[in-house]
Amino acid sequence: MERGNTKQRILDASLDLFSVQGFDGVSIKEIAGRVGIKDSSLYKHFPSKQAIFDTLFEEMNTRFEETVASYRLPQGEIRKVAKEYGRNDLTWLKKACEAVFLFFLKDPRASKFRRLLMIEQYKNGAAAAAFRSWFTDAAMEFQTALFTEMIKQGAFRKGPPATMALQFYAPFYLLLFQYDTMPEKTGEALAVLMAHVEQFAAVYQIPQKERKK
Repeated sequence: MERGNTKQRILDASLDLFSVQGFDGVSIKEIAGRVGIKDSSLYKHFPSKQAIFDTLFEEMNTRFEETVASYRLPQGEIRKVAKEYGRNDLTWLKKACEAVFLFFLKDPRASKFRRLLMIEQYKNGAAAAAFRSWFTDAAMEFQTALFTEMIKQGAFRKGPPATMALQFYAPFYLLLFQYDTMPEKTGEALAVLMAHVEQFAAVYQIPQKERKK
């Protein structure tokens, strides 16, 4: 049991240090000192600092998937996902957007990992790839595919899906980093985000009663 506890303490300490000093700015010795163990003891749990990073990345992916599942956000084959999004109303969409936004902004571990990726993306190839996976490439690819399918299904008005994806996603990204250091203004950030979601839906979403059967 102690071994498991120590391993988690190593991960916690590493994330705390990485999120402030960056991956390259933290040594194994510093991590071990934060945990209160010897360097040799740390290596019993992780063979390298990179292995710690890889474990943190896997953990963050799992936590995000759990968050998505807990809010019952559609997952799986894109046609089914698009159909589910098209079936739900604006209230549901706003709650879904709020859940994802707050996960990256407020979740203690996810927010620290995001800061780590921001610091290290210009120096560390793995961090850069993870940053793109979480915040740029993967997000845009999903939104573009989703809007392409929603247009086909008659839930959205016709338009360039990639541009629509950029219009939808860019404010999430901007607000996330704009309010990162202002936790007391989370309510303000959410109000701006919800106004954006409403405006986007008003421009592109076709009301259920107007859709072709």
